[in-house]
Parts: sequence; C-alpha cells; structure tokens
Amino acid sequence: MPTGATAKPNDDRGPRRAPFRPSRREAATMAPFSWQDGRRLWILERAGLRWTLAELRFEPGCCCYLEVRRASYRWPREAAGAFLARTVASGDGRLAEAAGVLAEWVKRAEIAG
Repeated sequence: MPTGATAKPNDDRGPRRAPFRPSRREAATMAPFSWQDGRRLWILERAGLRWTLAELRFEPGCCCYLEVRRASYRWPREAAGAFLARTVASGDGRLAEAAGVLAEWVKRAEIAG
C-alpha cells in the first residue's frame, strides 16, 4: 500500500548496527564458537582482525582430532556463512540446530561486548 513517503536508500536492509568488535580483554576471554556434528568438530573464533573457521575430524584409532580444513575470513558473517554452508550436507535438522547454536553464541558475544 503506497504511503506517499519517499523511499530512502537502504530502507530494505533495516537499521544499521555497528560491527561487533570486542575489546582486547574481552577478545582474550571470549570463548570460541564450537559445534560437534558426529565425528566433526567446528571451531569459529576471532584471530586478530580475521575470523577463523576450522573443521576437525575425530579419529578413534589415535583418539585425537585431525584438522581437515581451516579458512580465514575478514567478516564474521562470511565465516558464519561458510560454516552453515558446510553443515547443509548433514541435513535440514542438523543445519537448523547449527544455526540456532550459532545464533545463541552471537547473542552472548554481543551481550559481553
């Protein structure tokens, strides 16, 4: 329904929020995000000015985790997107669970910051 109001640029994106940037002390004490999917363990953390996403796989023979891949991202949303894209192979239920756990971690991080 037209309201007669003029559209402003970026109206469809909602209000802008400042990016999450914890202080050095907060960053040092903030726990990284982790999520277990069977034998896979995902870890997402801030490392300096970058966000690192690592995938590890548990190997029962040596009773240890082996790193499968690690990637570094400039923006947290890129790292989160890569994490969620990789969980698609686990099925819709696991994807929904991963997204929920990630969202809760982000909320806690924002409250701490």
